[in-house]
Amino acid sequence: MHIVALFGIVLLIILRIVGLLVSIEFKLEFKGNKYLILIIGWSFWIIAGITALSVGFIEIPFFNDLVLLMNGISSTLAMLFILIGLHSYFRKIKVKSLIALSTIFTMIPLIAFFLGFYPISLNISFIFLFFVILFYTFLPFGRLEVFRTKLTFKSLFWYLILVIAISMMVISYVISVFQGYSYGFYSNDFSIAMFINYFLGNISTLVILVYYIHLEYDISKIQKYELRDRYSHDLGNIIQVIYSATDLTKDSDDLNKDNSENLELIQKKCEEAAKLIKDIKDTQ
Repeated sequence: MHIVALFGIVLLIILRIVGLLVSIEFKLEFKGNKYLILIIGWSFWIIAGITALSVGFIEIPFFNDLVLLMNGISSTLAMLFILIGLHSYFRKIKVKSLIALSTIFTMIPLIAFFLGFYPISLNISFIFLFFVILFYTFLPFGRLEVFRTKLTFKSLFWYLILVIAISMMVISYVISVFQGYSYGFYSNDFSIAMFINYFLGNISTLVILVYYIHLEYDISKIQKYELRDRYSHDLGNIIQVIYSATDLTKDSDDLNKDNSENLELIQKKCEEAAKLIKDIKDTQ
């Protein structure tokens, strides 16, 4: 394996490990199911990197071909889970559909391989991979209204950068395949196509990671503001009821001096609490 390919794969694995650690941190902090989907995706992507490192070091052709196919399958599953995980910020994900797609993308290439159709199995995995990349990368375009109404310009900016980076990677890879380069660029000979492939692959992975962090930051900020407004409104209503009740009680004829002073103290504290709630709501 050429040093360019080796360095490119190692760097990809490092970036994917960072993505996995970020997803684990979000999962521990926020407990959402979408983080589990992303954890699975980053894990598959790390496996894809490990299988890529193994290609070329296995001397038995059958097992070398099998590892190469596993690289294609794990890459497909990785992109499926990661891109769907990112899309879950905009709409609810159907777990059954995700499981069904994962089964199809895994079983069909494996069945073709063990039936003796190795080139076909690899091409099937290749087609599945780029279908997932293109479909789920451009799918958020149907939810751009969310960007305009809720998310910041930074998230939209990084999403557009992601679309550009992945589009360039796919176009470059397809051109290289039609020029006769093999899947993965795992040869011992250096080529410009190899360098471009790993360069764009690392750039795309980095952009996915940055976009993911910006997306999480924006959504968390929105949820925080929504909770702040809701609880501020509810607490304000409760304080208003208490204040009104004490005001009505003060008009009672049998109220002694001490009780009257206590009611005035309650009203004073209600006014202070109302002021604090207003300050919280005004805080950006």
